[in-house]
Amino acid sequence: FSIDLRQFSLKIIMKLWDSPRTSFPYSFDEVVSAFWDRYPNSHAKHILSEDVLERQITDNTIVTKKLIIKQGSSILKRVPRWISRMTDIRVVPVIEESVYDRVSKKLVTYTRNVSHLSLFELHERCVYKPSEDQQTHPALLTDVLRSVTVSIDCGRMSSVYEQVLLMGFKKSINNTTKGMFEKLEEMFDSKLF
Repeated sequence: FSIDLRQFSLKIIMKLWDSPRTSFPYSFDEVVSAFWDRYPNSHAKHILSEDVLERQITDNTIVTKKLIIKQGSSILKRVPRWISRMTDIRVVPVIEESVYDRVSKKLVTYTRNVSHLSLFELHERCVYKPSEDQQTHPALLTDVLRSVTVSIDCGRMSSVYEQVLLMGFKKSINNTTKGMFEKLEEMFDSKLF
């Protein structure tokens, strides 16, 4: 089992967005632990299921492949049906592949949709790592860098739909961050009392 990284660069047509860095006031190991246990949480009601398909563990790495079933974008549901078939999308299965490297202290994830490929492709890459901006508590801050690429094939409306999907993605990042904070607090803050 291995991740073919070429698929993330060859199929992608347009890189639309790099998110601002998100920082969690937790150690890298704590963030990685919460990452693998982040669903369910109260900010991820759109996640219908999550299943581990493969996991390979070596001395220094954990490579995981998951199938995550999500509800379709609520933003697209507001578009009149006669404009595009994309408004009919109710469920989107995605594959999430993650590589945790204990030596380099990095967790890199690649997520992509595996259905509706004739209409759109959405690829996300996240890198979790100890923060480089740490001054006083170097082990207690973890950064997440995120980028997304969207490619849509809907004729003349493609660029409009790319922007609509990007808007939905930006909105979901906020909930993703809140969900991670919820899990981190649940897992680690309760131990302080």
